[in-house]
Amino acid sequence: MTFDLPSPRGALTPNRPLDSLTWLRVGGPADWLFQPADAGDLADFLRQLDPAIPVFPIGVGSNLIVRDGGIRGVVIRLGRGFNTITAEDDRVIAGAGALDAHVARRAADAGLDLTFLRTIPGSIGGAVSMNAGCYGSYTADHLIEVRGVTRDGREEVLTPADLRFAYRHSDLPEGWIVTEAVLRADRGEPDALHRKMADQLARRDATQRPGSAAPVRPSATRRGSARPGGKMTRMS
Repeated sequence: MTFDLPSPRGALTPNRPLDSLTWLRVGGPADWLFQPADAGDLADFLRQLDPAIPVFPIGVGSNLIVRDGGIRGVVIRLGRGFNTITAEDDRVIAGAGALDAHVARRAADAGLDLTFLRTIPGSIGGAVSMNAGCYGSYTADHLIEVRGVTRDGREEVLTPADLRFAYRHSDLPEGWIVTEAVLRADRGEPDALHRKMADQLARRDATQRPGSAAPVRPSATRRGSARPGGKMTRMS
């Protein structure tokens, strides 16, 4: 597919194979892969992008299958500009590209209990979009607000009430790309939190084969599309 694109500050790569960006190491190329420098760069790009051009955000590819024919349009992947993690009082602010496991460990270092994230594959953007959870805790239990960008380039903030969380589901608006989440966590002793996570990992490893992929969940979206922030579509 040939089309004119804006000139962002981030990396914009044509005909980029996607197999190396998924945990299953399969899939054809995207017409374009855009890796924005930051939320402002993402907003500017989407604001200037022809609305007729398909946009497919992806996470870290932990539960994504891409068809051999690839994806038509622009695939957006959030990289280093979106993986910061900071702790303030009882809150953790995490970029959408930050791995769930990294957020859990960084929170534990600060004496904050987000240990349920430790064994969840994927990134915070995906955790928000699918209300990821484990050991009886879910993202919805901790989320204060989520920041993101609309398909037409507007930066917005949504609350849990806006997202209407359910089991493994959120009502994230169509075309909305998560850029950052603010989570609330209970206090805990750092060493105890790290021991708790080590126990979770041991239990996981005792019940799953090493190298197992994350669960792959087909989505009722149009063929060849990937849902925002880590949700996936089987691309046959």
